[in-house]
Amino acid sequence: MLARILNRMLSHDAAAAAALAKYPGRVVRLVLPVLSGTLTIQPDGTFDRATGPAEATITLSPTFFTTWLFDRDAASKKAGLNGDTELAAAVGQVLAGLRWDMAEELSQLVGDVAAHRITWLAGKIGGVPGAIGSRLLIELTEYWRDEAPLVVTKRHVDDFCGGVDTLRDDLARLEARLERLSIKSL
Repeated sequence: MLARILNRMLSHDAAAAAALAKYPGRVVRLVLPVLSGTLTIQPDGTFDRATGPAEATITLSPTFFTTWLFDRDAASKKAGLNGDTELAAAVGQVLAGLRWDMAEELSQLVGDVAAHRITWLAGKIGGVPGAIGSRLLIELTEYWRDEAPLVVTKRHVDDFCGGVDTLRDDLARLEARLERLSIKSL
């Protein structure tokens, strides 16, 4: 499904497909909040499902998308690149430049005039409230992380795991000591 969506967008952007065509046969994994997939880059610059292991992985968290609405440079720093980072960065750059032309897609279903009016109305309805909603989501995430800690930070998880490891080691030493004492008392 992910390959079909991306190929649909690539069909409207010959430059992006040409940029991907430089990496035929390479395998990348895209991990998005809703779906993910391992894809092979085809010689024509499209994607196909891959069965083998990925050479590179691009992970985009939900905060990536909310940040992307306001600051694309800051959002690019939130993208996780693993494996062959050069390949992941190149594919990520191509995918970042893709644009979905909603009016073009709708025009095939309802005609040009209706598609234009629908996209105009969607922009009016979703523009300001969508921006306010995404900013509110960012603020709530920061509040829950910093002020009223409902969201756990990496430091807290590391501290907890370290405490569990210390407790496990202490318990193992105590059990060994009790065993030695029980042997001496016999």
